[in-house]
Amino acid sequence: MFEPKNTLKNIECYSTDEFYPDCKLKLDSNENVFGPSLKVIEAFRNIDLRCFNLYPCYGEMLSILSEKFGFDKDNFLLTNGCDEAINIVLSAYLTEKDSILAYCPTFSMPDIYSKIIGAVFKKIDYISKWQFSIEELFLNIKNDTKIIYLASPNNPTGDIIKPSEIRKILEKCRDKIILLDLTYVNYSDYSENEYYCLVKEFKNLICVKSFSKDYALAGLRLGFILAQSDFISEFKKVISPYSVNSMAIFAGINALKDDKYFSSVKEEVNKSKAFLTDELKKLGFAPYSSQANFILVDFGPKVEFAYNKLLSSGIIVRKFSSGALKSCLRISIPSVEDAKKIIDALKPRSLLVFDLDGVVFDVSGSYRYAIQKTYEHFVGTVCEPCQMQAAKNLGGLSNDWDLTKYLLDKKGIKVDYSKLVEIFQSIFYNPEKTGSKGAIDNEKIVLGSEFFEKLSEKYDLAVFTGRPREEAFYSLRKFGIDKYFKYFVCLEDVPCGRSKPCPDGLNKIKQNCYYNNICFFGDTVDDAKAGCDAGVLTYGIIPPNAADAENTVKSLMDFGAADVIKSACEILEYNLFEEKTCRLKQ
Repeated sequence: MFEPKNTLKNIECYSTDEFYPDCKLKLDSNENVFGPSLKVIEAFRNIDLRCFNLYPCYGEMLSILSEKFGFDKDNFLLTNGCDEAINIVLSAYLTEKDSILAYCPTFSMPDIYSKIIGAVFKKIDYISKWQFSIEELFLNIKNDTKIIYLASPNNPTGDIIKPSEIRKILEKCRDKIILLDLTYVNYSDYSENEYYCLVKEFKNLICVKSFSKDYALAGLRLGFILAQSDFISEFKKVISPYSVNSMAIFAGINALKDDKYFSSVKEEVNKSKAFLTDELKKLGFAPYSSQANFILVDFGPKVEFAYNKLLSSGIIVRKFSSGALKSCLRISIPSVEDAKKIIDALKPRSLLVFDLDGVVFDVSGSYRYAIQKTYEHFVGTVCEPCQMQAAKNLGGLSNDWDLTKYLLDKKGIKVDYSKLVEIFQSIFYNPEKTGSKGAIDNEKIVLGSEFFEKLSEKYDLAVFTGRPREEAFYSLRKFGIDKYFKYFVCLEDVPCGRSKPCPDGLNKIKQNCYYNNICFFGDTVDDAKAGCDAGVLTYGIIPPNAADAENTVKSLMDFGAADVIKSACEILEYNLFEEKTCRLKQ
């Protein structure tokens, strides 16, 4: 076994898509969704064949950059994107004895590259979201700080560091390398030249820039370093020869010749960003000010729900799993027309929440069968369906393990609960089995794709079930209907197994989602009680093959159901939110 060097331990890889995602809008990586200049596309029709069979030459590109920004060619180094530019700088000057300082959250690659080297990546937390504080930066600079990484605008927060502030940092920190990432600068209120001109004055400034965000060349991987020539000479020792391919150079040359195109892109981005900001505020969310081609939006406890609503509408945005951003989504700015699609996807609708067993699925051959066989295992005699239904109608036995134990206790048979669960699961669902996983495969679907397809045109749909999540998704996916639901509450999602009749699951939906109205469909008195106690309009459903339908209707109504629907398919015919049907307890 070959062990990698110690610095690679505990480093998580930067994840990338293996395939282009199947979606309507890909807004998770801050690419320029408008694409490159038509001059770039047109130029490729007449590309020089030497770009294919000869190694790339960089002179023309360097000359254009030199003329555009007023520097000598030896002040530039072309790189394979901005992330390679950052890696080259850190690899050339950072050692295990050094530390690098940065405001966080920020672009993750400086942290990763630093850890690979063995240096310490020190983070400065924002005091106010998300406002750069030069005073806080100065307080965090230590003797071992060798490089200060700054991004203007910063990703993912969108805040800017003014050129005047960069000047103050350079003046105060002349013994530190200032690594300035200007990837998004062309979307800001400041020109890139307002930053680049500082390179001539300060020997400790290194600027890095990508062509991905403004010139829309993310797929070709092009960037550059701008610094004083002695820096560039050292970087050339680190970079791989011919790191930048000929196609990227060819595209970059032609992109730089079309300033007017990016001006039109920036104008559209600013219009769309203003529209999105205003509309998101109207919906009650908190978009932060941004000078980049994205906005960071705080959705609070509803972030997971908002993300899934967008995803189910074919819109992919950036979600954060933890830390200060865990309640936020980052949204790359599309056209105004596409921004309207984002808002439409996020607008609240009415929500229909479905229990699974006896409502969506006929479980007479699965759960009910498992109860019978578990009962028979311990008792030796058959448990009749009417016995199970009568127990269900008592309430408090929504969990079928508990129901089975109740029936055994009533028979005078005392069994260990864990043993009961083991036997029950061996009958109902064993994921280790090849072929059939158990009685779960005997389930029949009551409400199929066509039903949910039609219902989802008017409503959002969710699941509230006492099933473990794995079992719930096994059946939903088996019948191809999981895609219709925006939110799921399963056994593991309520504290301490507090399943129905406890209303925690429905209260969680109310807390983490946003809806004009919520309606719940269940087939047991525990469903009815949970819905009523949660203050949610609740309809009872007569399960397929019900042993005692008449008594079930009475029990559901007694426990607070607004009405009882004899067949779940009839839901399509109901005006569900009519005031006269609402019998919620006050």
